[in-house]
Amino acid sequence: MKVFTITRRAGILLALGFFFACTASKPDVDDLINSNNFETALSVLETEITENPGDPNLYYKQGLVNLMYSEQFEVPERSEYYEKAMDAFTTSMEAGLDSAKIDEMHSEINTYWAQEHNAGTAAYEETDGDNSVSSAHFSNAIILKPQELSSYISLSTTLYANGKIDEAIETLNVAKGVVSPVPAKIYENLGFLYLQSGDPKQSIFYYELANKDISSNKNIAYGLVNAYISSGDSEKAIEILGDLADRFPNDAEIHNVYGTQLYNITIGIMDDLVDAYENNDDALADQIRFEAEGMGEETEVQLLKAHQLDATNTDYLESVAVFYNNMTGKYLEAAQFAEGNEVNALKSKAHTTLQLAIDHYEKLEELNPQTDSYSSVLENLKALKDSGL
Repeated sequence: MKVFTITRRAGILLALGFFFACTASKPDVDDLINSNNFETALSVLETEITENPGDPNLYYKQGLVNLMYSEQFEVPERSEYYEKAMDAFTTSMEAGLDSAKIDEMHSEINTYWAQEHNAGTAAYEETDGDNSVSSAHFSNAIILKPQELSSYISLSTTLYANGKIDEAIETLNVAKGVVSPVPAKIYENLGFLYLQSGDPKQSIFYYELANKDISSNKNIAYGLVNAYISSGDSEKAIEILGDLADRFPNDAEIHNVYGTQLYNITIGIMDDLVDAYENNDDALADQIRFEAEGMGEETEVQLLKAHQLDATNTDYLESVAVFYNNMTGKYLEAAQFAEGNEVNALKSKAHTTLQLAIDHYEKLEELNPQTDSYSSVLENLKALKDSGL
């Protein structure tokens, strides 16, 4: 048994000796690296590691060679060598690599990470369509620095741009597991992506995690408003928009969005008013009409505020015009089912909003004379006015 063991060991040594040529010494790793013969350098290092498995410097050099070797491959193929490099570096530190070499190692990793991350950014900015190359760069960057959140965020952005929403979400879910505390940006982006994927409940969950003081961040607030609207919770959406309007009184877009959501609520209340009149429930009708008028007035205030802040924006002007037009229709519809003095009161409201609708559509026609739809609506409104309602 002892003879067999010695003979077997001798065979292994002969095989290794034959690999590097019987009469020559093993090639010098540094010479191989300097001549860019990385594959052979890695083979030599494997042999040296087998002979000296506790030497941290051998693993360190193995990691460096894998980094250098990666440059000879296309972007998607580099990941294999980056993974081998990081495994080797980890082993070298576990084996007791000295602090000076550890600093050098981190410097090399940072250099390669920056190359991949910056190349990914450049490829994304230059590419119109397929972002697979930029995604590959960012994936490589993550291998090199798995706790660098900017690469996760960039990767999720490129995946989303390519229509891979589920993969973008998965990327950010990995990201939030590698650091503590999780930055608000990760939660904000997850909120956006879940909303885009058709999951407003998850969207709300992450938007709320992104910032407890929602109104202090307009991007998060807008995202959360959209999530609430998508989930059918208009009341919470309006609550946030009201806070935003108070906090940013000169933001025309906020007032327009706020007014639009109030308008949707107002139209729903007007429908309830029609139902109350149809059911001859006068007490309920009085209550609903009071609520409708209050909500309608607040809607008007917000939409007019947006237009006043940005009078050149035809979208804001059109929002006001559409509001007056549709409220005219709702007041006339309610008047058909009302009785007594209520009929005249509703028609009076309709007459007022009709004239305001005409005034604002005339402004739209002046600003956009080439838009036939404005002229058509204006013609119908004037015909309604001429009919005496």
